[in-house]
Amino acid sequence: MRLPTPALLCLATAATAFACENPFGYSYIAETLKPGKYEFEQFVTGRFGKDLGAGYDARYRGFDLRSEIEYGLSPTEQVAIEFDQTYFDTADREGLRFRGVSVEYIKMLADPDKHAWGRAFYLELGYSQASLHDGHLRDRWTVESKYIFQHNFGENSPWMYVANVGMELLHTKGGEDAFELFVTQGIAYQLTKEWTVGLEAIGASEWIEGADFEESGVQVGPALNYRKENFSATFTVLAQLTGAPANKGSLNVSEYSPYEARLALSWEF
Repeated sequence: MRLPTPALLCLATAATAFACENPFGYSYIAETLKPGKYEFEQFVTGRFGKDLGAGYDARYRGFDLRSEIEYGLSPTEQVAIEFDQTYFDTADREGLRFRGVSVEYIKMLADPDKHAWGRAFYLELGYSQASLHDGHLRDRWTVESKYIFQHNFGENSPWMYVANVGMELLHTKGGEDAFELFVTQGIAYQLTKEWTVGLEAIGASEWIEGADFEESGVQVGPALNYRKENFSATFTVLAQLTGAPANKGSLNVSEYSPYEARLALSWEF
């Protein structure tokens, strides 16, 4: 599952709080790009601490590279296409591997600048040919949908809250079908016109063949966003609090990383 992508922070003036964009690293917001506008985003996500056992054969490093281009279709709609690659450094695999491609659609249902709660619907169709966890090849198709909430706390408030509630269906050729339920939450505070700090929490659980529990995990961490004109940079660090089934202390390192760091760079034009 890709948990979800970061956007931009757009400020009208130094005195006006969140005008149109999102400083979080993983959670989506309800607002969309203006019609005819493009945004290019480049993500680098590092996953650390998944080593099981000891010594050279236990090492694991993974770096996910995602390139995404978004386009504003209308005042309430946007579409995007993204390409994913992963660099693996493990005992049995080293190098860059193309993982897959996906397309997404977002429909804003209520503008958070005009309503107490902004809302949006998100739909994504994806294909991947390599496992995110160990890089082995397989064919997987996914359908992900989520409902997005956003609350801006008033016109001049420096606070923003978002929540994403969603489900992902996964079909693996020659393997087991699965579905995943997830929730992300984030709260952010605007320090200055350029800088915003935030905190995110992500919880997810997966079942296979419709009923059998497979895994779950909870991750929490800070986010820091910088924006200057049409450029934005977001850095987020997540730590896994708990996971099941646990295989490294109280953590599940087969499906989730003990630590994860994401840098997102974006340009709007």
